[in-house]
Amino acid sequence: MNAFKDHYYSITKALTLLLRGNFLLYFLPGIVIAIFFYMYTRGLAAANSTLGVVSYVPWIGTYLQTAVDAVFGWIVDFSIYIYQFTIITLLSPFHTLLSQRVDEHETGRKFDDGWRKFFIDILRTIGVATLGGLMYLFIKFIWWIFAWILGLTFLTPFISAILIGFFTGFNSYDYSLERHNISVWKSWGYAFRHPLQMTLTGGLFTLLLMIPFAGVVIAPVLLTMVGTLNYIRMDRRKKQKQQSEIV
Repeated sequence: MNAFKDHYYSITKALTLLLRGNFLLYFLPGIVIAIFFYMYTRGLAAANSTLGVVSYVPWIGTYLQTAVDAVFGWIVDFSIYIYQFTIITLLSPFHTLLSQRVDEHETGRKFDDGWRKFFIDILRTIGVATLGGLMYLFIKFIWWIFAWILGLTFLTPFISAILIGFFTGFNSYDYSLERHNISVWKSWGYAFRHPLQMTLTGGLFTLLLMIPFAGVVIAPVLLTMVGTLNYIRMDRRKKQKQQSEIV
C-alpha cells in the first residue's frame, strides 16, 4: 500500500513543481532524443509493413508472417529498453543533476559537485543500465522457454511490461542511491527489496511513452523526479521507523 501512496504523493508533487515553472529546462535534452526515437519507430513500422508481403507466399505464408510478427515483437520490446537505455546514458548527466536539484529543493541538503564526480556518475549509470539490460534479456529468455513449455505465451506482454518497468524504475532511483554513497551491489539489493516501487515507477514511464509525441519528452523528466521524491519519502519513513525502535 505504501508504494501506491508514495507514487500518488510523488506524481502530484512533481507535477506541482513543474507547473510552478521549476526544472523546465531539463525537458530540452529529451526533445532531441525524442526526435530520433520517433524517426526510428516510424522506420521500424515501415519495415514491418513491407515484410507483410510474406503472408502471400503459397502454403507457408501464414507461418512466415507469424515468424516475422514474433521477431518484430521482440524488436519492439527491446527497442523500448534500448530507448530507455539511451535516455539513461546520454541524458544521465542531466538527470543526475535534476535528481540532485530535486533532492536539494525538498530536503535543503547540499551535495558536492565536480568533474570527477560527474564522470563517475556517468560510468556508474552506464554500468547499471548495461547490467540491467543483460538481466532483462536473461530473465526474458528463461520466461520464453517456460511459457512455451506450459503454453503461457499469452502472458508474455505482461511479463515484459513488468520486467521493463522494474529495471527502468530502478535506474530512476539509482541517481539518489549513488548520491547518498550507496554501492552498486547494495543498490541492486535495494531494488530487489522494493520491487513494487521500482515496477510502478518504471510502469509510469512506459505509460507516458504512449502519449503521442509529448510522451517521450515528458517521461524521462517525470521518471527522474518521481524516483527521487519516492526515494526521499522512503528514506524518511525508514529513519522514522529506526528512531521509534530506539525509543
